[in-house]
Amino acid sequence: MTNIMRHLALAAALGATSLFPHGVFAQGASWPTRSVRVIVPFLAGGSIDVVARTLAAELSARYHQQFVVENKAGAGGTIGTDLVAKSAADGYTLLLTAQGPLVINPFIMSKLPYDAQHAFAPVSRVVDAPNVLVASPKAGLPTFEAFLQRARSGGAPLTYATQGVGTTGHVTGALLDQALGISLTHVPYNGFPPILTDVMQGRVDLMIADTVNVGERVRTGQLAAVAVASPRRSSVLPEVPTFAEKGYPEIVAGPWFALLAPTGTSKSVRDKLSATVKEILAKPDIATRFHDMGLDIVGSTPDDLQSYMDKEYARWGTIIRKAGIQSAS
Repeated sequence: MTNIMRHLALAAALGATSLFPHGVFAQGASWPTRSVRVIVPFLAGGSIDVVARTLAAELSARYHQQFVVENKAGAGGTIGTDLVAKSAADGYTLLLTAQGPLVINPFIMSKLPYDAQHAFAPVSRVVDAPNVLVASPKAGLPTFEAFLQRARSGGAPLTYATQGVGTTGHVTGALLDQALGISLTHVPYNGFPPILTDVMQGRVDLMIADTVNVGERVRTGQLAAVAVASPRRSSVLPEVPTFAEKGYPEIVAGPWFALLAPTGTSKSVRDKLSATVKEILAKPDIATRFHDMGLDIVGSTPDDLQSYMDKEYARWGTIIRKAGIQSAS
């Protein structure tokens, strides 16, 4: 009887394993057993690249396997993002991206080579860099109230600079127009340095940029912060009020960086990786480094990231369609 029971138990165990895709148990239990690629779909040297390389170094130390960052820039992040979408769902190719390729490009580009809603499996939302509406010191717009009164005055439209058509700054400007009932004039630039020069000289009234780019200049009084587009005050600029405090909770915008994998990647691998990322973000030296860069720490579960991306996709789709924004490329 004992032998019969053993055989039945073995058969039941084998039957249970057949219910799961091949390799799921191996992935969850032993991953990673070799090096992991972390694709960043933007140029090296920017804040997202720094975040990626910081995490990669920590993950390499934790898992005793190399996490190798590769920059695959081009087409607003589309090229590198597509590379990951078409990679094997085995846990050895990851994507660290800002939100553009996921929730903005689908609405401003005529055609994407990947399905932004279904090509990726979430791992963790890592950090945020809320956008800030800042004014030229020569514009006479030191507060939100002064800005709104001027924008609604019926005089010459206020101008605002961003790093280009379809960027996070640009779609944030469209959100401001729609939420506040105003009409700002967009002035697109190619790169941040010329924006800063023209805003500082008063050739453009306002600028929409994230806390990474303007945090220090606001703290030193070089730029006047009108309001920050985050649901609560940013830890980077705690003295700057939010649009929500002024009665406009829907004005939340700015870069967020998320870690994803190709769809079909084992949930056990993603859960394991998400938990490790959260532990890394909690380290005082990492938290301080990212804060000093102008970033707010997040760290989320895969399920929380999926829910967040779904909401962001729907929200920005509505805003972009209403504004009629189309990529220049």
